[in-house]
Amino acid sequence: MIKSKKDLYAGIMFITIGAFFALWALNYPMGTAVRMGPAYFPSILGWLTAALGVIIFVRGFTIPDEDPRPTQWKPLLWIHGSAILFGILVDGLHGTNLPKMGFVTAVVVSVIACSYGGYEFKLKEALIESVVLVVVCYLAFVYGLGLPFRLFPWS
Repeated sequence: MIKSKKDLYAGIMFITIGAFFALWALNYPMGTAVRMGPAYFPSILGWLTAALGVIIFVRGFTIPDEDPRPTQWKPLLWIHGSAILFGILVDGLHGTNLPKMGFVTAVVVSVIACSYGGYEFKLKEALIESVVLVVVCYLAFVYGLGLPFRLFPWS
């Protein structure tokens, strides 16, 4: 008898995603622990995700919980859309004349779009958060790692 539909559905999702990536990695050489091949990390992570899914799936039959709530589509679409928007703004859209807008513009626009998916949208907070995130990302990726990001459209 099912006691927690949330755990049951989450377990099925983790098992499916983990097994997909672990099985997909079979197309690549595994390598060894010392000299890892391209399949090493997705295989280990995929099977660990699937194992976690089995544990959560079993909990669905043993630990009672409330039924899942309906899907909140607004946050789901805005948050995932902001990630897609970030990629388009940083790299442009191949096959079109859409220019690359730069790292700073992409971070600011995607943070504001992602914030719009929340329950309360406050532009001032979104702008402060985007400025902090631009500084942290600049320090980590451009200064720390030396990655050659185009920071602005004109740079």
